[in-house]
Amino acid sequence: MPNLPFTIRQLEVFSDLCATRSFRRTAENLGVSQASISSQIKALETQLGLTLLTRSPGRRPSLTIEGRAFLDDLRVFQSAGDALAAHRRRAPAPSEPIQFKLLVGQGLWDDFIRPRLDQFLIDHPHISLDFDSQPPDQRVPRLLEEGRHDFGLLHVRAHLPVTPHMRSLALLRGGVYGHHDLVRGQPIPLDPQTISQLPFILPRAGSSRERETLAMLEKHDIRPRNVVCHSQYYDVIATMLDRGIAAASFTEALIPPAMRAHITLLYPLDDWRLVWFRKDHDNDPRRNEVEAFLLRSVLLDPNYPAIEIHQPDYVRPAPWLRGGV
Repeated sequence: MPNLPFTIRQLEVFSDLCATRSFRRTAENLGVSQASISSQIKALETQLGLTLLTRSPGRRPSLTIEGRAFLDDLRVFQSAGDALAAHRRRAPAPSEPIQFKLLVGQGLWDDFIRPRLDQFLIDHPHISLDFDSQPPDQRVPRLLEEGRHDFGLLHVRAHLPVTPHMRSLALLRGGVYGHHDLVRGQPIPLDPQTISQLPFILPRAGSSRERETLAMLEKHDIRPRNVVCHSQYYDVIATMLDRGIAAASFTEALIPPAMRAHITLLYPLDDWRLVWFRKDHDNDPRRNEVEAFLLRSVLLDPNYPAIEIHQPDYVRPAPWLRGGV
């Protein structure tokens, strides 16, 4: 092979920096100093004869045109490297303990993953799972780009782009939801003016989720006039919907199955996606077991209200799924 104008370490640094867009975070992720990160990037640019990143004081580094092209080719290179590494003969050591950190949506955790976790841990005593559950927020997927989680399974609004690190698994309905009694006798879907007059629950006041929700409603000419409360807890909001107290912008997946008979879609908004993240794509059977557990726990559950599944290969029977799910 010809001499290559880069080292594997330089590629690792460049790839992580593209994900974090922060020299400090990349240094933390790789366990080196910021000066070392800067030196590696500068050496890579010198060897290539290209400027890959623009740096300005007080601003995050951004890719140049050449940098974006190099990153695209790097992903192809990484995929080829993974394929070559898969030929390595390895003897799995199931008795060797391993811990994974997972970032999952709160509704996914409470209604689909947690109820099956006990059996998975019994069947895989050497795998430890550390869950970090988060409510839907457009900032949450960025946490995965920091490289601190091994897996991620989240709901994001469908209009937001899916980053190269993630995979879209399913599409879900989104809209303004409320109890049947809240709109008794009125034709559904309601018009934006009627929706605007309903009592409304919004995310925590002043939060990015509130701003995101209000912008989405405004896009559909809905301007809540009667905000009865704010809450950042999806389960609290769902309970209030079930009690007929107010309406809220929601995805059907966040409504507990037992409440869906009483809560109805009052006005359709933009849909949501279920997105998946896996940090390492090697053939470690323990990682494969965790992936199968997470995806099948959700996608095989008949109560998961996907209107479209993009990855049907994941939907296969699994012996550990209880109740025939």
